[in-house]
Amino acid sequence: MREVCCGSELQARAAPRGEDMDRWKVTMLAGSALVAGVVLGASCASGGKANAPAPADDSPVEQTQPGEVRVVEVLEEAIRFEAAGTTVHGTLTRPRFSDDAVEPVPAVVLVAGSGPTDRNWESPVLPGENGSARLLARALGERGIAVLRYDKRATGQTDFPGDLRWEDYLAELEGALGVLSAHEAVDAGRLFVAGHSEGGAHALRALQQEVVSPAGVMLLATAGRTLSEVIAWQIEAQLVAAGIGESRVQAEVANLKRALASIASGQTVRASRVSMYPGVVRLVEALQAEDGRAFSQAILDWSPTRAAGEVKVPMLILNGRKDLQVDPGLDAQALAEAARSAGGDVELVLVDDADHVLKHQPTAREELSAQHGLLYNQAGRQLDPQVVEAIVDWVQRH
Repeated sequence: MREVCCGSELQARAAPRGEDMDRWKVTMLAGSALVAGVVLGASCASGGKANAPAPADDSPVEQTQPGEVRVVEVLEEAIRFEAAGTTVHGTLTRPRFSDDAVEPVPAVVLVAGSGPTDRNWESPVLPGENGSARLLARALGERGIAVLRYDKRATGQTDFPGDLRWEDYLAELEGALGVLSAHEAVDAGRLFVAGHSEGGAHALRALQQEVVSPAGVMLLATAGRTLSEVIAWQIEAQLVAAGIGESRVQAEVANLKRALASIASGQTVRASRVSMYPGVVRLVEALQAEDGRAFSQAILDWSPTRAAGEVKVPMLILNGRKDLQVDPGLDAQALAEAARSAGGDVELVLVDDADHVLKHQPTAREELSAQHGLLYNQAGRQLDPQVVEAIVDWVQRH
């Protein structure tokens, strides 16, 4: 296993509006809007408004020396494909070179995280239109790598099909890889999957089920513990941060763990009896929503580390040390150890100043709070450059 440490949150979200958004994984706890799960698949009957693809003609034309080939423009094109009875909408970002005879390029499918997160990693419940996926696609395009990002079901321009099942998310990923493999500008032998947060769970599950067979997989800020464990860990951390007494915290966490175990086994629990905090009650209700119940049961106790140990393709595990939504040690390192123990080709990269959405975060980790998550997509925020370098380097070597 190659391990790299680069460099010198719970994701906060604004309160949603309407009953549909109330069923998403947003919890109001101790006066703060906090996301209560990394890979929570709560149901939603309406997604956010999709953002139009960024124009491609603002890329600076690079000067080339005789015989030298460089990217002179990053092109974007709208993509549509069918998956599990739903038309999925996305954007393909790809480089145009100074030499039209350049061979097809490697390509990456970006799989977005949980909740109403669209192809750009933007959400109607999170202010700002500076999503990391759009920035990452453009950065990789400038380095000669094509990227396909898409609106998963019930987000952006992709319709809500009526219910949410894990198999349908895997069908979306399979369809996206099919689009890339058929594209004349893409090298079908160098296709990679990069899953962010919950998207990493989808990528691992698709490999575990042999739905896809990419040249490699990237797990970006992906949980290494079960969803049940992560939810309980996050809620406990937020209760402690809110100054709740230890005995009350332990009672809340114990109740929550029992409720999650019951839901995972197919039972129905009365959410109002699980917690005294309305946000936790809404979380439990969301996990049991009729149109998302099957997904919740499938994912709550699913083991990412076990899946990582079954991966047969090269794997990059990348996490920011300033990620408060998953933990670099409990999650990223655990995934890497599981893959390494099984003899996998794995590289672990921990970036000192990257947050959960891979952007550069100069604030000291001990000064970060859930409220910093509200600034994830703030105008002017940039990807951590070492995140981009690590991804480009890994793709080029594989």
